[in-house]
Amino acid sequence: MRFGAIAIIVVGAAGIAIYDQYDRSANYQRVDARISGVNEQCYLEKVERGVITKTTFTSDLTRCETAELLRKEHPKWQGYDVKHKIEVKVVYVSPVDNVTHTSSLQMSYFPNGKPLRAGDVLPVLASKSKAEKTRSI
Repeated sequence: MRFGAIAIIVVGAAGIAIYDQYDRSANYQRVDARISGVNEQCYLEKVERGVITKTTFTSDLTRCETAELLRKEHPKWQGYDVKHKIEVKVVYVSPVDNVTHTSSLQMSYFPNGKPLRAGDVLPVLASKSKAEKTRSI
């Protein structure tokens, strides 16, 4: 019984991963996008696990320097982890109509661990059928 349930979950997860790879290759094309803006904000998060329950506590969004300082200095926020919320605005030429479009990508960390700046080139996946649709690589 347990083995059957685990097998169903594994097969389902594998199916989703396979479909995602198919979707990326069949419906998206890699293009170089120019970054027009980066908005990085952070929040503090703490997860408490009980026997049956899991409770997550979070702060409001704030500047990352402030979040780091609060985590180190303020007694209320000690033991919390700093999480990032990064919005990257990009400009790219769509393969659908060969016209310049803008898009916004959400990230929880910087690619390769290096901060992004306006003017940098970032490869993205642009839809082959919808001019304004993009995905992160």
